[in-house]
Amino acid sequence: SLAVHVSYLDGKGNLEPQGAVPSAVSTLTEDLLKYYQQVTRAVLGDDPQLMKVALQDLQTNSKIAALLPYFVYVVSGVKSVSHDLEQLSRLLHIARSLIQNPFLCLGSYVRSLISSVLYCALEPLAASINPLNDHWTLRDYAAMLLSRIFWTHGDLVSGLYHQILLSLQKVLADPVRPLCSHYGAVVGLHALGWK
Repeated sequence: SLAVHVSYLDGKGNLEPQGAVPSAVSTLTEDLLKYYQQVTRAVLGDDPQLMKVALQDLQTNSKIAALLPYFVYVVSGVKSVSHDLEQLSRLLHIARSLIQNPFLCLGSYVRSLISSVLYCALEPLAASINPLNDHWTLRDYAAMLLSRIFWTHGDLVSGLYHQILLSLQKVLADPVRPLCSHYGAVVGLHALGWK
């Protein structure tokens, strides 16, 4: 059993204590702050039904635009949980819910989401060391999510297409990278389409 602790950076780059609410978030209304805390706990917690409800609400809630940077920051925590496939999957589910929410304008957050998704697809995760861990499914899901972000929000960021292709090509052409990274690059290219 693993417990997840999330640390935040305040606006000045200082690490705030684990479990603390970021100082920027504390300026939010009480309702938004409660929502943020409950959704984060629900998605990263142990109750699958509660996680499902929280992800569905993230996908359809029209009043959470102010929380977008904080949820994107949570998703960017993929590097800190590279040993836990389930937590990585949950973070990707948050990303998918944010992407599918028609009331959110992702704008400049697209690059951060792409970076987190590419990390899950391309990096030799600590969890991939154990052959019993099915990190292949996580890479497949990340590739599908990469495609969805690109085709639905790719026009928001100039040069995104070339950035993604360059990242995938670089990994694929590197003979030193492990097979799992090459696999992530191949499924990423496949998900983007034959063009």
